[in-house]
Amino acid sequence: MKNSLLAGSLALFALCASAKDPVAMTVNGKDVKLSEFEYLYNKNKQQQLEEQPFDKYVDMFVTYKMKVADAEAAGIDTTKTFIDEFNGYRADLAKTYLEDKTVNDRLAHEAYERKKEEVEVAHIMLPLKDPATQSALVSKNRLDSIRQCVLNGEDFGELAAKYSIDKSAPRNKGNLGFIMSGSLPYEFEVVAYNTPVGGISEVFKTAFGYHFVKVLDRRPTRGQVFVQHILKLVDKNATDEVRNAAKAKIDSIYAELKAGASFDELAKTESDDPGSKSQGGRLPWFGSGRMVPEFESVAFALNNGEMSEPIATAYGYHIIKKLDSRGVQDFESVKDNIMMNIERDSRAGEARAEKMRQLKEEYKLKLDPKGRDAILNALTTAVSDSAAIASLSNSKLPVATFVKNKVTVADVVASWTASQDPMASKESVVDDNINTAVEKAIIDYEISILPNKYADFSNLLNEYRDGLLLFEISNQKVWDRASKDAEGLENYFNENKDKYKWEKWTDNNVYNSKIIIYDTKLRNY
Repeated sequence: MKNSLLAGSLALFALCASAKDPVAMTVNGKDVKLSEFEYLYNKNKQQQLEEQPFDKYVDMFVTYKMKVADAEAAGIDTTKTFIDEFNGYRADLAKTYLEDKTVNDRLAHEAYERKKEEVEVAHIMLPLKDPATQSALVSKNRLDSIRQCVLNGEDFGELAAKYSIDKSAPRNKGNLGFIMSGSLPYEFEVVAYNTPVGGISEVFKTAFGYHFVKVLDRRPTRGQVFVQHILKLVDKNATDEVRNAAKAKIDSIYAELKAGASFDELAKTESDDPGSKSQGGRLPWFGSGRMVPEFESVAFALNNGEMSEPIATAYGYHIIKKLDSRGVQDFESVKDNIMMNIERDSRAGEARAEKMRQLKEEYKLKLDPKGRDAILNALTTAVSDSAAIASLSNSKLPVATFVKNKVTVADVVASWTASQDPMASKESVVDDNINTAVEKAIIDYEISILPNKYADFSNLLNEYRDGLLLFEISNQKVWDRASKDAEGLENYFNENKDKYKWEKWTDNNVYNSKIIIYDTKLRNY
């Protein structure tokens, strides 16, 4: 049977090469597409230390698929454990196909280029909602007024000290020092890097509040430093007596260090920094904008191996020892760290947003005003009570169509989120909720067709599925059985030694049983 399958597959390679994805072979009544065979063949070929004959591989591939069929016949693919694990993998894999990868690549290179320059910036910040009115609009308008005062010539620092909710403003008058890419929220970073020296930005929003910035200076990056420190903590409200005692203590520690005491040991026993004392006072590598300016300026000014005198910061008194320094690393060295930062901040949604824009265009999304009007007419205010929305829960009026799919008013109601902003208009609230329902429908549709749309998705999914099945069937019929009947297994082996000889081309190779089963013992159970 295997020879006929081999012949058939070779014929199909030759005769159906022009087809989009022809059937390469049929095993146990199940078609195997050419793309799946080629994918596993090429992957296996890359893992080989010694290339194997094509007919040998086809023979193994057929055996592999027969084992999968055996696992299916045993009902392994119907168990809850299998279904949950497979569906979890499918969901994770699908996420990578719902992003425009070029966007993340562009953002990574953008961040890297910004790391070559540092920007000195000051800011004034107000809360997202005015404390008295709980209105975002009031808070923003107030900051707009403060900005206008700056433009009219009033002192930026004095206004920052008076109005900014940044707790450091009374001390630093809004000056954050030099920052570099990745040290502050992305929205803040974009404005800081796009504002010229001496310029005042427009008011903008981050997760922490409304801001506007003044750019004071720019310079090439100083790179990063690696330091250790000893801290004697002083509360900002501490009495002079407490402060003087802390100063006396840090001075005595400094004297011990000058006399030859171990910095590591004194950091472990004397430092008040719980995050670093167990590491001998060592801090992670940092660049501009990561530490308070007083600490940062001393750390960068030291030579490698040099120790500072005691210095004061908002946290107390420090002794700093510089261990090492480095310039901007090459892109590949920092790429993974940059990508992690992208995934953690507001940029994480940009790749998905761009993919959604493409899908809306690809599927020719059309909004239908009938459904939108029905929702608008049911609402009295933007934050209407739930009863008005619930009354539409069975409405089949369309709000949008794409391909052959329809998004209805009922779909919008099912995912409805009331606005938390009392100033939001009905129109904006309705449009936001329609967009949420539409994008969910598009994502669900896209996920459902991924195996047909992308051969690599289908191949990865099949490989994982087959791997799970092979692992479990092998576990049931070989390893579990062997553990329960070691003597019987040994006797069977001794009686059938001729069936368990490794062929020359398999010597010293190790293969993943979740991809291709090479072990001839598994072929005989």
